[in-house]
Amino acid sequence: MTETANGLFDLAGKVAIVTGAGRGIGAAIAEALAASGADVAVTDMEQAAAEDTAGRIAETAADRIALVTACDVRDNDQVLRTVSELHAAKGRIDVLVNNAGIHRRVPPTDFNPRDLEDLYAVNLTGSFQMCSAVGNVMISQRSGSIINLSALGGGVVGLGRGGSIYGMTKGGIVSLTRDLAAEWGRYSIRVNALAPGWIRTPMTTALQNDPGRSARVLERVPLRRWGECEDIAGAAVFLASDASRYITGHTIPIDGGAANVIAISEEPV
Repeated sequence: MTETANGLFDLAGKVAIVTGAGRGIGAAIAEALAASGADVAVTDMEQAAAEDTAGRIAETAADRIALVTACDVRDNDQVLRTVSELHAAKGRIDVLVNNAGIHRRVPPTDFNPRDLEDLYAVNLTGSFQMCSAVGNVMISQRSGSIINLSALGGGVVGLGRGGSIYGMTKGGIVSLTRDLAAEWGRYSIRVNALAPGWIRTPMTTALQNDPGRSARVLERVPLRRWGECEDIAGAAVFLASDASRYITGHTIPIDGGAANVIAISEEPV
């Protein structure tokens, strides 16, 4: 008997944890997972931000909130505590979304070592620590889906503009995704990544508000618009669900076509 489309995307009975879920892409993903039926642990470095997202989820699906907590992914003790609390409360963890991340533009010829350390600690080390802690749970239950957040400039394309260190960390996420997919596939754990392009988030506010720079960005996007957080959230629901049950080890660009399409002209060639 074939499954209906709704059945394939149904997350009822699944337990998910989203890092950096207090705002932007992380908040949209947490809300979308809950709307699709998952019990969601909303975590963020800032407790108040996590509570804001949980409050929006509670307006329509209060029973879908599994945990609301502050978690700094740089601190492995906090990571282990958060994962342990969720596992104790729900008995399983089916989905991990590694969304927590920071961005700084750092000239490669004149960088502050602290910037290098901070970007690696949050974007790469933090994601690895979450994968390790949740991976132990998923291995024991012989199932799970891990969704890492890379970036268009993180091993998909080179963008320059002082983004080399950020790109190194997000390129590392692509490598981590492939290796964990290879290592944990035997336990029916799928590991994939999403690589957002130019998305309308608090992190890109300055670029959005500069008409000239924003126009130059959109010239490189065939769909000719900024991406919305919900565009990323929909892909996360897909990767969390049985609709993607034979997909692992991939990094999926969500960029309006920017990475793979060159729009030469609107006139016929």
